[in-house]
Amino acid sequence: MIVVASATLVACSGGTASPATIAPESSVAPLPTAPVKTAVTDTTGGGPTSTTSTTTAPTTTGAGTLPAGVVGLSADGPWRLVDSAPGITAPGLVYELMPKLWVYLPVKEDIAHGITWTFKEADRPIIEAYLHARLVYFQAITSTPIDLTLPGWKQYYADGGAVYFPNLQQRIAEGQVADLDVGVVLRPEVIGDGRTDTEAIVFDCVLDGGVFRMPDGSLAQGSTSGVVKSGISLRIDLHGSEWVVTQVGNQPDACL
Repeated sequence: MIVVASATLVACSGGTASPATIAPESSVAPLPTAPVKTAVTDTTGGGPTSTTSTTTAPTTTGAGTLPAGVVGLSADGPWRLVDSAPGITAPGLVYELMPKLWVYLPVKEDIAHGITWTFKEADRPIIEAYLHARLVYFQAITSTPIDLTLPGWKQYYADGGAVYFPNLQQRIAEGQVADLDVGVVLRPEVIGDGRTDTEAIVFDCVLDGGVFRMPDGSLAQGSTSGVVKSGISLRIDLHGSEWVVTQVGNQPDACL
């Protein structure tokens, strides 16, 4: 996988995060230098939680249509509404952020299928800040070499992206570059606990089909082709008039 972080933003039994477990906004959790993806991912310490598959990412065939009365992402953002993304069968909105990188936003609650959050106008600025931040990361890791100088690092991360740099600098030293391979689908939601007018926490159970490759095109150590569910959490705070990422961590509860 290509999206995990090391520290965990802890969740309560109801699937919402306790603010007491989250570091102050000036603190950003570091990323590990562990392998990119394994055939079976264990995010809880209690055994395998998901296995890889070999689905091929579909080719985007055209723009989708925003249903009447449904809130969507800003029309001038770095995304476009499309018809589908790999692994998404539930109704909702799908946007393409870059080739092989999508986001799915549910618009109708479906408890039976685990959809308990839907995209609303109140959450739009937070989700858009999250997507801007994630897009910077994916643009950087798919550049050759990996690019730590993109202006978005400083624009969308409170620490200027430093949380990622030790991990990425090691990959740069080895000549690694990310390949989104069969595709990556972001599935973020803004959780209830910790939510104020200036603070929010985003959980995301990512369908991660990306890998890192060596200069000769072979898979980097620990990488394997396929899709793995990867639970992550980002804290996003309002700095002035802009929402920015202030903490990054693993979050197994995001995939419950």
